Order: sequence, then C-alpha cells, then structure tokens
Amino acid sequence: MANVETLRPNPAPAPVPAVTVPADPQAFRTEDRLTGLLAFGIAADRREEATPEAIARCQREAEAALCDHALRYLHNNIERIRQEAVAEQIGRLRHPPGFLRMVAANLVALAIIGAAGAWLALHPETLAGLAGRLAG
Repeated sequence: MANVETLRPNPAPAPVPAVTVPADPQAFRTEDRLTGLLAFGIAADRREEATPEAIARCQREAEAALCDHALRYLHNNIERIRQEAVAEQIGRLRHPPGFLRMVAANLVALAIIGAAGAWLALHPETLAGLAGRLAG
C-alpha cells in the first residue's frame, strides 16, 4: 500500500479569543427588555465596560437598530400584503374576450352601420332632414 503525504496539512484551528462580558449585566436593564438585551449584546460584542456613558450609547444604538428592523419588517409585510391583494383582485376579474369574439363584435357593428346606411339611402327625405339639422 502506498503512502500519501499531503502538501498542506490541515492547519490548527485558530485560538478563540475569550469573550469578556461587561461586569454588571443588570446595568443594561430598561423598561423594554429587548432593548436592554440588545444593548448588553452590543457591549459584550465590543468588550466594553459597563460605564454609564457606554450603557447609554449601547442603549441608543439598540433602540436605533430595533426601530430600523421594525420599519424594514413593516415595509416588507405591507409590500407582501399589497401583492396578495392585487393577485386576489386579478383573480376575481373576468377573462377578456378572445380574438374570435372581438372579430364577431366588429362584424356585428359593421352590419348595424351598414343597415343604418342602407335605410338612409332608401329614405332620402330623412337624410335631407338630418343634413339640414346638422348644417345649422
């Protein structure tokens, strides 16, 4: 059996840096639990200490991120609801007439106009009366 040597052995996994958590997680609590949790997560991600300035900054960033997310979510849902409403309305509409029906309608219209023209040709006094009224 032959030995196979790899040219690039598997590299050792990179050491994972230890995550430091802010000293006082309770300091991030607000009336809105989600904002407090997100602010704590932002501070933990940046490895910031729980100073009052850092807490206030992280809470403002958390509120801004949550507002942006809520706006995007609302916009996407409104767009989806509109598309569903349009599809429903289109589904309720009758199908437009086909080619043969349109040709038949035009032939009927031509026959009616031809019959009216033939009747006017056979009754010249009616044609003269109409011409007199149209003339003024």
